[in-house]
Amino acid sequence: MAAQLRTRGLVRTVADRECWRLDDNRSTFLETLSTILNATDAPPIDLHIEDALAELEGPRFFRVQHVLCDLIPFLNVDQDVLLTFITRLLDTGGNDLAAGAPSTAFGEWTKKVPARSSKVYEAARTGDNLALRQLFTVLIMNADVEEGLIFAQAQEREAKLAAISALGTMELGERYHEVLDTLLQGASSDDEGIALRSLEACYRAVEKRKVTAPTSFDEQLERVLQSQSSLAIHLAAELLWRNQEGLTENAMDLCLNAVADVDPDNIGTISHIDHASYQLVSAGRAEQVIHLLAELLDRSEGRITLDAFQSTCHALKHAGSEVLGSAVVYWLLNGGVYTRKCVANEVCSVGKDGPSFSVPKSSLPTDSSDQLFLCRKAVGWFFIDPLAAVAIPLAVLRDGCQDIASDVLNLIYDPLLLSYGGKLKDYLERYVEDGGANGFGITELLARKVAFKDALEGIEKLVELHPSEMQRETERVQWNEQMERGMEQGKRESIFENLFTKQYILYGRSSLTPIHTGAGATHLTENEMKSFSISSELPLLNIVDPIGLDYLLVHLKFEPREQR
Repeated sequence: MAAQLRTRGLVRTVADRECWRLDDNRSTFLETLSTILNATDAPPIDLHIEDALAELEGPRFFRVQHVLCDLIPFLNVDQDVLLTFITRLLDTGGNDLAAGAPSTAFGEWTKKVPARSSKVYEAARTGDNLALRQLFTVLIMNADVEEGLIFAQAQEREAKLAAISALGTMELGERYHEVLDTLLQGASSDDEGIALRSLEACYRAVEKRKVTAPTSFDEQLERVLQSQSSLAIHLAAELLWRNQEGLTENAMDLCLNAVADVDPDNIGTISHIDHASYQLVSAGRAEQVIHLLAELLDRSEGRITLDAFQSTCHALKHAGSEVLGSAVVYWLLNGGVYTRKCVANEVCSVGKDGPSFSVPKSSLPTDSSDQLFLCRKAVGWFFIDPLAAVAIPLAVLRDGCQDIASDVLNLIYDPLLLSYGGKLKDYLERYVEDGGANGFGITELLARKVAFKDALEGIEKLVELHPSEMQRETERVQWNEQMERGMEQGKRESIFENLFTKQYILYGRSSLTPIHTGAGATHLTENEMKSFSISSELPLLNIVDPIGLDYLLVHLKFEPREQR
């Protein structure tokens, strides 16, 4: 092995042996390597490293790196050589989640001999870039609060930033208040980077103690968030996600107001806001999240949609149908066009036997004109899903002002009941049977629907209403093209496209899949196919009076709210 290390180098030797596959002999292999490399006449650990790293691609690099990281703490080599070695590993790893492992290994190396961390600190004070890059890890691994405070008060910016982050992560013990004073001083800095890093470290430190931060930090938080820079907004999202327990109510409001101005292109920050909103809903702060989402969707003018907040939507749905119902009511009543469009896409679907939300009385506006406005918005935006569209009018009939009952019933009849039978009719009949409010009025609507349906009997025989064969053929061609484009787009965006073998099944009730078990043996697995179906109903008014229906829906969607 010594000869191989001298000719092939450390990285290639580890790669050649593939010792990660030999768990039983791995410790012996590492012990042998460290013995050879710690000898006086040992070959350099970075021999042929550039070419060796270039030869490793994808997962193989990280398997080799894992072995090297296990080896590093046992080496007795020059600090500068080791710093250069791990820096090359870090640069090769890039942004992968496992790329930081060499830094941790170096931190473990410094813990083996107390003098090693001191040498790193000395190098960092002289401005050594490689030492500065590892300063955070060395401070953390050695739990060195004293050195962290010294670096946090120093003038060297990189060292100061690393030390501030480290102080927010360490167990501070009796020096907790001293560290907070230092972080408060950093938070008041005119350097935005230092101020933001100090605030983040402070809130992380106080959350570890299960307390809230002093109000003096709220003042500095308000100051830095006023800049509305992307870094400040990202900090606000980070605090809401990871440090909620350490935020005062004032700090919580400051962060919620700040993240509403997020740049739609900052996908990472938006993801943090989604995670934070999910936690806020789980913590009983659904109302704040509902207001925040409305601001985000409208301020972005459609560039941000609820698709970016699937975790939050999941939390709202599982918090109870009334929580989701309160959100729907608020978004329809107070949101703009973009918010209403997003909520319609979220709650409207086919194949359901009832609405996905229920409307609590407390969520309804008190004014009768606002209640009627809410009903009109629900019918306009949710028309494609009649069960979702009728939920809010029925809630107003049940808990709202009775002086608008006739107007609400008219909305239920035209355009909903005139357009749909089927599940909407069954749902309204169950509503009457269960003793719902204004049951007599709903019964009259159902009777009018029957009379209207009887009057249409035979209308299908009118040739003038039939599309021509050319129109039928054109529609079929357009539909087929649309379906082909949709299938191709679905394949491109699917994460399963390259994971599974595609099978095209023409006929039959089951499929056979060969499973390769090794040594050339295979066996067939049979999967029985089951039938499934989803039914949907096309609105009748879209056939009888498509222009009139389109005009009505546009009016219901975009009519402004009455100003008082």
